[in-house]
Amino acid sequence: MSNWKKLFNKSHKSQQASSGSSLKTTPSIDTGASHTEDEFRDSRKTLINDVASGVGNLNLDPQTPQVITKDLGSTDPVLEKEVSEPVKLRPGLLTVKIYSSKDLQIPIPLRITKAILTRLANMGTNLNEDELTKRIEALSETMDEIKSSNISYYLPSTLSINSGDTTKNMVTNYSLVYAVVEIENSSERINSIGNTISNTKFNSVTTFDVTSPNTAILSVQVYARVPGSLLESERQEDCLLGSFQYPINSSVLQQEAPQIRILNHEWKKLRNPYTDEDLPGAVSITLDFKPLSMSSKKSLSIDDFDLLKVIGKGSFGKVMQVRKKDTGKIYALKSIRKSHIVNKMEVTHTLAEKFVLSRVTSPFIVPLKFAFQSAEKLYLVLSFINGGELFYHLQKARRFPLIRAKFYICELLSAVENLHSMNIIYRDLKPENILLDYQGHIALCDFGLCKINMQLDQKTNTFCGTPEYLAPELLMGKGYTRVVDFWTLGVLLYEMLTSLPPFYDEDVNTMYRKILNDPLVFPADFDPDTKDLIARLLNRDPKKRLGYHGVEEIKNHQFFKDIDWYKLSHKGYIPPFKPQVQDSADVSNISSEFTDERPMDSVVDDFLSESVQKQFGGWTYVGSSFNPENYA
Repeated sequence: MSNWKKLFNKSHKSQQASSGSSLKTTPSIDTGASHTEDEFRDSRKTLINDVASGVGNLNLDPQTPQVITKDLGSTDPVLEKEVSEPVKLRPGLLTVKIYSSKDLQIPIPLRITKAILTRLANMGTNLNEDELTKRIEALSETMDEIKSSNISYYLPSTLSINSGDTTKNMVTNYSLVYAVVEIENSSERINSIGNTISNTKFNSVTTFDVTSPNTAILSVQVYARVPGSLLESERQEDCLLGSFQYPINSSVLQQEAPQIRILNHEWKKLRNPYTDEDLPGAVSITLDFKPLSMSSKKSLSIDDFDLLKVIGKGSFGKVMQVRKKDTGKIYALKSIRKSHIVNKMEVTHTLAEKFVLSRVTSPFIVPLKFAFQSAEKLYLVLSFINGGELFYHLQKARRFPLIRAKFYICELLSAVENLHSMNIIYRDLKPENILLDYQGHIALCDFGLCKINMQLDQKTNTFCGTPEYLAPELLMGKGYTRVVDFWTLGVLLYEMLTSLPPFYDEDVNTMYRKILNDPLVFPADFDPDTKDLIARLLNRDPKKRLGYHGVEEIKNHQFFKDIDWYKLSHKGYIPPFKPQVQDSADVSNISSEFTDERPMDSVVDDFLSESVQKQFGGWTYVGSSFNPENYA
């Protein structure tokens, strides 16, 4: 379940472990400033329709109607001047226009005949059906010609399919090709509207909020949704046809221009991101960037968002799925009542959480997009990651194969490295605090227990975390350093491979004794390199623990010998598991206990003195280099 409960923490006195499932978890505890979280019920939804019975029972996932993208029916104007040199950019709006593709190729063999090709051609939309049919008829019965060319030239990118209900006579378009456009962990899916797969028409425009444009990289990935009836596996597969990345500041010359044309109807060649091979396909794209005005004094408010769904609740407020009105992008909005955090002395923790979120640069951490406030509430707007909690997926699988666990631990180590580079300790690494995005990459969330300003050997004493993952030095109360995060990393890797943390016990006090004294036991068939890594991460002496001298010490371990860390930091490895997510607004992984509730920003009548309000003076955030409060 894609769980946003971790965006909240509330006072919690008990350390009693929960029970009732094979995977036991207990709420985070903080004796310096106590925390817990609300429980969500797992909710999954798989939607598969049988369509086109005359074409080998094609199985296609239903599409959710696009409400974000717009049709580019008219010709987009071409600017005469091109820009060439990078400059510093303010946050702003990036408009992405994708027109069409050329020479796309499906890289896997298909189980197909001339009869199926002909029927698919008859179902195609926005293409020259007669011409395509003639090309298919010209093929030999064995279709040997296709072996030396490309079957993508004979397949429509979009099918027009009649509904099964003959009384309604409804026709639905199903896209067999789609592009995923992503920047700063916000993504939008753009469906094909016609022509063949090789030369797909998109003609769509979508706009993104870009808060750190000087480091932001636009990613475009093109997929084919291959029906199971055309594959040997008989299972529908989303097949990557290629991708490209583009730093949006790489061609910008005029910072002060009200709008900047970054790419101008340009064909961008596709690559295989996992092999670094050039592919024959290309995508036609235009990029326009509109920086925020330096003279703007208007901060965001709740009125700038449409409230869609409740996706979590906590003692300080709620989390809602929202749509930003000007761009149409989906976010998670966390509202916090000021009076509650003042009364519970949580102001420092709340400000620290916002501080961390506004500064992290890892692609494996849920990023902060905006922060604003009213007289009564604080608001945080974050990317909406909806692939589900790692905890949910681990419960479902019971344990992960080594290749999957290794993938997650690599991306987590990269996220922890980013935090430590900013002298931040995370302190609460566990499956519930790890989300999966639409591709299957991890996104670390919940920074309520993090500790800032922690130098390499500096110690802190606050007793906090989750019992199963607490390091021995924390339990002993003698102070601890940032290497507590490496202990939890070892516990998490062990849990992913065996289904339980290494020292787990339903009785918390017994579990604490095991953490301090029991030997580390591995299953008989455990991989030797993995065993050595975990044993060294779970060394009870912090000064002898792997990573004591820095993250590089861990990255150089034999377990990671085949990892290209630069490639990994750019999401260059294909995830071993892809969650079932329909689109950026999909909430099927979130409990209906919350999504069935009416979303609303409740009216509160809390009076806070001027001196209290001053504590929140620097709360507003709209990007890494721009703050409207500085220009008020």
